[in-house]
Amino acid sequence: MAMILWQDIRYAFRTLLKNPAFSAIAVISLALGIGANTTIFTIVNAVFLNPLPVEEPQTLVALYTSDENIAGGFSTSPMSRLNFEDFRSQNDGFEDMAAAASWAATLLVETTPEQLPVTIVTANYFDVLGVNPVLGRTFFSDEDQGLGSYPVAVVSHTVWSRLFGGDPAAVGKTFSMNSQPFTLIGVTPPEFKGVTTLGNPDQVWVTLSMRQQITPQTFWHWFEERRPLLFNAYGRLKQGVTLAQAEIPMKAIAARLEQEYPNDNKGRGVALVPIADAAVGVNQRDGMVRAGAVLMSVVGLVLLIACVNLANLMLARGATRTKEISLRAALGAGRRRIVSQLMTESIVLAMFGGGAGLLVAYWGRSLIWSFRPVFLNENAIELTLDTRVLGFTIGISLVTGVLFGLLPAFKASSPDLHEALKVGGRQQATGFGRSPLRSLLVVSEVALAVVTLIGAGLFVRSMQAALRVDPGFESQNLFVFAMNLASRGYGPEQGRQYYRNAMERAQTVPGVESATMAANFPLGGGLQRTVIREDLPPDPNFEGRLSIVTTVAPNYFETLRIPLVRGRLFTEFDREGSTLAVVINEAMAERYWAGEDPMRRRFHFLGQDSLVREVVGIVRNVAIGQIGGDPQSMAYMPLGQNYPAFGTLQVRTAGDPEAVMGTVMREVQTLDPELALTFQSTIGQILGQALWARRMGAALLGIFGLLALVLAAVGIYGVMSYTSNQRRQEIGIRMAIGAPTGRILTMVLSQGMIITGIGIAVGLAGSLAITRFASSLLFGVSAVDPLTYSGIAAILLLVSLAATYLPARRATKVDPLIALRNE
Repeated sequence: MAMILWQDIRYAFRTLLKNPAFSAIAVISLALGIGANTTIFTIVNAVFLNPLPVEEPQTLVALYTSDENIAGGFSTSPMSRLNFEDFRSQNDGFEDMAAAASWAATLLVETTPEQLPVTIVTANYFDVLGVNPVLGRTFFSDEDQGLGSYPVAVVSHTVWSRLFGGDPAAVGKTFSMNSQPFTLIGVTPPEFKGVTTLGNPDQVWVTLSMRQQITPQTFWHWFEERRPLLFNAYGRLKQGVTLAQAEIPMKAIAARLEQEYPNDNKGRGVALVPIADAAVGVNQRDGMVRAGAVLMSVVGLVLLIACVNLANLMLARGATRTKEISLRAALGAGRRRIVSQLMTESIVLAMFGGGAGLLVAYWGRSLIWSFRPVFLNENAIELTLDTRVLGFTIGISLVTGVLFGLLPAFKASSPDLHEALKVGGRQQATGFGRSPLRSLLVVSEVALAVVTLIGAGLFVRSMQAALRVDPGFESQNLFVFAMNLASRGYGPEQGRQYYRNAMERAQTVPGVESATMAANFPLGGGLQRTVIREDLPPDPNFEGRLSIVTTVAPNYFETLRIPLVRGRLFTEFDREGSTLAVVINEAMAERYWAGEDPMRRRFHFLGQDSLVREVVGIVRNVAIGQIGGDPQSMAYMPLGQNYPAFGTLQVRTAGDPEAVMGTVMREVQTLDPELALTFQSTIGQILGQALWARRMGAALLGIFGLLALVLAAVGIYGVMSYTSNQRRQEIGIRMAIGAPTGRILTMVLSQGMIITGIGIAVGLAGSLAITRFASSLLFGVSAVDPLTYSGIAAILLLVSLAATYLPARRATKVDPLIALRNE
């Protein structure tokens, strides 16, 4: 059996080498289809299939707060520290539980300050996860007790390598973080960056005892309250306890906490999620899974087109091998033996395509990753062609070889021996009309290409519509950068003065029209707070409605050119000691005072900050989070009455913002050389981030649609070339009896275009049915957009005409005497 297989493989190699044009077309088609699938699988593998680098991840569970009060229904969020402590002490399904809260701090190792993610953890964090350091140690069990008692830190391998030079002697040394001395005590393994798949590998961990050294003073009280949701919690299940079994007592604890602390925990429960599902974000996982499924479906469609393409070419090629196969059958070769030989050829061809596809994937993974949103670091995940990816490529290559080879093999393995031997091996006229199976395959190939291209076209049109949406502010000639004043220990008065000085310093730079301050970036939103109207009695249903809250300088609206609808904007007189003023947007006015006049109305936020605020103005809605989304309720507070330790400087320029951004940042840096200025971006980059999902979808679908178009063109060209070559005798006879060149050209063209036209019609009908399911993903364009449908149909017709014209033109060059003599 092994000898026969080896003979079949050797014969397959010889056969393919004798037909270099066919082999090249086949390998290119397969490389594109398999390469696209391998590229997307590489990303899926890195995001979803690689286990977290923790001990026995199957016994680790992430715990969240479920909050039915939040507008929009059920939601999962982190936990408050006090609730976490109760869950940890009262449960009996976990060996232990740990908690972690994410912040940011400024590190000063040498001379340049750098802001990095810092995670505040319970001392048992690494023990619960089962992560051992590669250098030094992690935290002792008591190092999260007592405020400021244990200024020690563990850093990730990338931080140690980059900031500490990868020096083992760095362990035990002191460095500055938020202008406070910390001692480096340990370095985590290279693959560990926390309990997340998509995250910054630069990480620092400190214990809960150092929370006041990391967080702004205005947030310190949050650690002592039950309402603020700060901590992600993780638990290690006891041996023999399942997640479902552990969930029952945890829900009972949540119910008791709701009864004991109704003001803070009303409507709140607990949700348990396997750590593997939480690694990409508990609220983002479903969307990411759907996105991955869509991409895998699209590239699967591309591969299916390649399979149909190759099956058609194999059928056309099989017609030229009728004599060979007939002679083998006449000499005693059984059908099973012939099918085996032909299938070996297909699989060998598919493996060549798989090898070329790996090269496509090696290049394509970097291209795909370049479409990532800017908030993901380049090394957030490692896109390696590991053994799982190689296994996937080999497997899909084998399946592909079977898919495109099986039907042609069975078709070729049962020749009409009498007819084949009677014609003495002459090539038979095998036009599309005489081969309905090949006609059906061409129709299928074109139809699949139409569906893919229309999907891509709709997403491109959707992105174009989103780009035309007005974000609500002037989105030209603007740049921003951020600073964390808490990292330098600034208090409210000192911090406000720094913001004023920074705005003044920026406005002295030539080319700057104005500069302002805001707690958040444009499109960035802010904290969400529960709003309580003063003139209404308490309403449990109303108390769950949240609004975004941010702080801005008095000239914020003028600098961003956000129109005032009613009332007034902030002035320098809106400061401490005066009536607390607030400007709201139209969405908040409609949400809380629909049909009423919101001017001079008063409200407060639920929680410790229950100061009464008065509405003094209404401004136009601005986009928040994403372009084209529903307007969100927004409340603006003046800098003079509210102090944010984290702020952004937003600068309006007369021309290109990149031309002056560096100069402005250098001027501001002189105010405090040890304060890190971070996240510098132009407004174009910020808008690009808001559109990244639509842009990525349009780009990827556009690329795969182009692949489908290329494969369809290659398939039509290949089949028409073989068909016209097989009909040389017929064409020679027609020309010998006087048929003009134009008629021959029209005959060959018409055959190809008729089949193409049928395929386009079938594809359009299929698209009408399929794209309706994607209508919720589109923005500003209908799922049955006539411009997209007609444009794609026209493109397919032109491409098909070009692919058909070349072999048709070549057919008109046939010399009748040579064609008849060769026959």
